[in-house]
Amino acid sequence: MVAELDVQKAIEETAATEETEAPVETVTHETRTRPLMSVAGLVRGVDVELRNALVGVAIAADDITVERAIVRTIFAGGGLEVRQAGAAVIVSGGDTTVRQGGAQAIVSAGTVTMESAGTGFAIGRRIRVAQGGTAVFALAPKLEVAEGGRVIFGRSAALAVVGGVASLAALLVFLLRRPGAPRTT
Repeated sequence: MVAELDVQKAIEETAATEETEAPVETVTHETRTRPLMSVAGLVRGVDVELRNALVGVAIAADDITVERAIVRTIFAGGGLEVRQAGAAVIVSGGDTTVRQGGAQAIVSAGTVTMESAGTGFAIGRRIRVAQGGTAVFALAPKLEVAEGGRVIFGRSAALAVVGGVASLAALLVFLLRRPGAPRTT
């Protein structure tokens, strides 16, 4: 399999905006294996597996497996398994397992399990933080923290933060809707 990168096209597009001329060369690279890294803006399907990838949004009707990848947003209708990977936001309809990775926020309808992983905010039916795992805010009816795992703010503090944010939002709506308040259209 021969992969060809046409530098000519890129230089012509750049030259249209710049006054400088650059030498043109075509680079040919012969490879017999998969590419080192895949890049995609949107990946969707029934069962999605992402390995060695950079993805903007991943959507699956059932399960998603993410391994050695970075995904900005993950929506999984079923379970989710993340190994040596990172995500900004994870929304899962099933169980979520994160091993040696992390996410800014995890919202799961099932169990959230973190092993040598971290998250800023986790909401789930049950949250298990194993050795080496860290959750800053963990909100769940059942919260298990193993030896070596850490939860900075548990259920009470997380509820207080969520309540505080909801109160501020309600106050903002009240202030903007009162008579005489400035209106934007």
